[in-house]
Parts: sequence; C-alpha cells; structure tokens
Amino acid sequence: MFMRTDVLAFLWGLWRNAPLMAAITAILFTQALKVPIHYLTHKAWDFHKVIDAGGMPSSHAAGVAALTSALAIVVGPQSPVFATAVVFAAIVMYDAGGIRRHAGEHAVLLNRLALEMAQSNMSFETSVTQEGERLKEILGHEPREVVAGALVGIIIGWLFGKWW
Repeated sequence: MFMRTDVLAFLWGLWRNAPLMAAITAILFTQALKVPIHYLTHKAWDFHKVIDAGGMPSSHAAGVAALTSALAIVVGPQSPVFATAVVFAAIVMYDAGGIRRHAGEHAVLLNRLALEMAQSNMSFETSVTQEGERLKEILGHEPREVVAGALVGIIIGWLFGKWW
C-alpha cells in the first residue's frame, strides 16, 4: 500500500506541475495545429503532420517557451530555475531554426544527388530512389515557424502559470 500511495502522489505532483503541463500542452497543441495549417497552405489533408518534425508552428519552440513563461510566473524571473529555462529555450529554438533546418537542406541536396546518380546508372544502388531509403528532408524550422511556435508557447505558458 505504501508504494501505491507514493506512485499516486508522484503522478498527482506531475499533474499539478503547471510548467510541465504547459510544455506538454503546447507541444501537443502545436503538433495538432500543423494539420489544418498544412491544409490551408497545400489544400490537402496530411494527418501524418501530427507526428512529423518541422513545419508550422514549431512545437519545439512552443514547448520550451511554454515551460519558460510558466516558470516565470510560478517561480519568478529572479529564480535560477527560470534562468536555466531561458538558456535551454534559446538553445532549443536556435537548434530548431538553424542547425536542424540546415541539416534538412543538406538532405534535399543529397537525395537529389543520389537520385541523379541512380538514374545515370553510375554504379550506385537504385534502391536509394525508394522512399524508405531517402534522407528525411524536413527536420527543422524556418525562423517564422520558430517565432510562431514561441508565441503560442508563451500564451499557453502564461495561461497555465496563472490558472493551473
């Protein structure tokens, strides 16, 4: 019985943790939001966007911005925990909009090169033309996607910090 109450107390503590719930909610909300945004921009439903990396808005930016803004309210901006979250958020957003985006751009070029080599019969396996063998091209975000995600995250974090 002792262990069961400890587990329940732990789960209840997670549930009552406003910054954690804000971050999770922001990530889930922005991932779900990618489906209608993709439809509006491409006139095609793609429910796979719910689990895809990249796209509008950035769930990475939303999650860390929600965490950070909720922490600002819960523990205050003078807290070392808040300071840590600010640095963490800056690194994650820089990575999402910079390094990961460039890796995706490299994947586009490498996939094109592999396809051209396979089509020209240059001793290269033709299996690279199959979808399963291609490098993932959408890895990161454009700056506007990061900013949009951060704005959504700040709003969600503020709401959770105030009322959760």
